[in-house]
This record gives sequence, C-alpha cells and structure tokens, in this order.
Amino acid sequence: MMVRQFRQERARTRGGIDTLMLETVGSKSGQRRHSFLGYLAEGDDAWLVIAALAGRRRHPAWFYNLTARPDVTIQSGDGRRADVHAETPEGDDLAAAWERIGREAPEFFKYRTQTDSEIPVVRLRRR
Repeated sequence: MMVRQFRQERARTRGGIDTLMLETVGSKSGQRRHSFLGYLAEGDDAWLVIAALAGRRRHPAWFYNLTARPDVTIQSGDGRRADVHAETPEGDDLAAAWERIGREAPEFFKYRTQTDSEIPVVRLRRR
C-alpha cells in the first residue's frame, strides 16, 4: 500500500522536503525492505538522507541495512530508479552537510537538539 501511494502522490515530509523510496535488504532477515525518506539532492548523482528517527537515541533500521549492504536502489516519486552506494560524510564534508540541512531541511536539523547521540547523515551516490 505504501509503495503504491508513494508512486501516486510523490510524497513530501511534513516540512515539505521531497521523498525518495529506499530499497534495502534487511541486515538480519535478508528480506527486501522499503523506506520513505526525505532527501536533499546533490546534483543529479547524489542525495543526502538523515538517519534521525525523529530524534530518538537509536538509528532507523534502514541505516543498519545500509551499513551491512551499502549498494542499494532508490526510486523517486515519478518512478525513476537509480542504483546507489551509501557513504557517510566525515569531517568538513559532514559539517557542510549539516549546515545545508539546517538551511533547507530544518525539521531534520532540530532532531539534533532532541538527542545526545550522533545522528548519521548518509550520501547516496549513483553507481
């Protein structure tokens, strides 16, 4: 149901950020999983996603799935698919990513004040 609704409505987050559908393989189950994530595009070949889980201490399951198997597929609301590799920005690259998130996706940025654990940022880069 969620996949069909995503494809029909081109969903956005509550803050108005476009969403993509991330297709992973469960790190424990080995089963295909779909997650719907707000993202910030980096040109045509990369997308930033935030593993915030609404500011909770733990990370979302999709993050662990990406850690175990970083080569995945994403799909946009218009049905376009891309094979991507997940990587985690570090240092100045991570600081720049958070600065951009603060400007363009404040709903995700505020989660940093709701937890004392680090919220991972993931770059999905086209393979």
